[in-house]
Amino acid sequence: MQTYLKQNLALWNHWASLHPQSSFYDNASFIEHQQSLHSIERDILPNLNGKSVLHLQCHFGQDTISLATLGASHVVGLDFSTEAIRQAEKLNAACGTQVSFIESDVLQLQPHLKDSFDVVYASYGVVGWHPSAKEWMDAAFHYLKPGGSLILVDFHPVLWILDEEFKEIKYPYFNTGVIIEETAGSYAAPEADEMVNYTWNHSISDLILPIADHPERSLTFFGESDWSPYALFEHTEKAPGQYQIKGKEGFFPLVYAIRARKKII
Repeated sequence: MQTYLKQNLALWNHWASLHPQSSFYDNASFIEHQQSLHSIERDILPNLNGKSVLHLQCHFGQDTISLATLGASHVVGLDFSTEAIRQAEKLNAACGTQVSFIESDVLQLQPHLKDSFDVVYASYGVVGWHPSAKEWMDAAFHYLKPGGSLILVDFHPVLWILDEEFKEIKYPYFNTGVIIEETAGSYAAPEADEMVNYTWNHSISDLILPIADHPERSLTFFGESDWSPYALFEHTEKAPGQYQIKGKEGFFPLVYAIRARKKII
């Protein structure tokens, strides 16, 4: 695991040095309007006015700042990448917002923040970087106040069984072990170096059971979408900004959304 973590950290440090300048993230436009959240995640967020929010795996902070724009009074972003946190703090200063950031792996729990947040939020490309979906869920709920909500929106595990061209089945749906890939470029920076990364596939049951089987947690919403807000494949548009895989429109879900609650005992 230390090898996996070290290599993934190097990857994300490298990507974080490039992504703020990418057209994918369009930082100049973001600084102007300070909102990057899509309808899938905004539709299941609670009213954030006056709420405290923790954003797990925040990268360089666009969504973190967006949560503050929606009215949250206290927002913290957490990410294991030193470079991502550095870039997030630069963006925070450029936006004039009062968001704070913590450099930490999501599974390395911060005891002083236990039961501290009304909302824990994470989105798009998060759980698959960890070998255990249960450990990820346990970490997320660690930070929630009783009565607080977890909001998780991510790419659907069915999407991850396909090859790099999103055309043929290449990987198992279930978590049968680490998936090792060597790729050049990132989803936002085609000029990124060729590097190895380590990921894991997690089925829907892997994601739901740590909530459903726990006496202090309840699932309050689960949804699936046949479109993605990101055009990460050869695509068509169901509607503006709603991307589907060309030739496989509507065949399978591309994104899932979970809202869960930490019960008041």
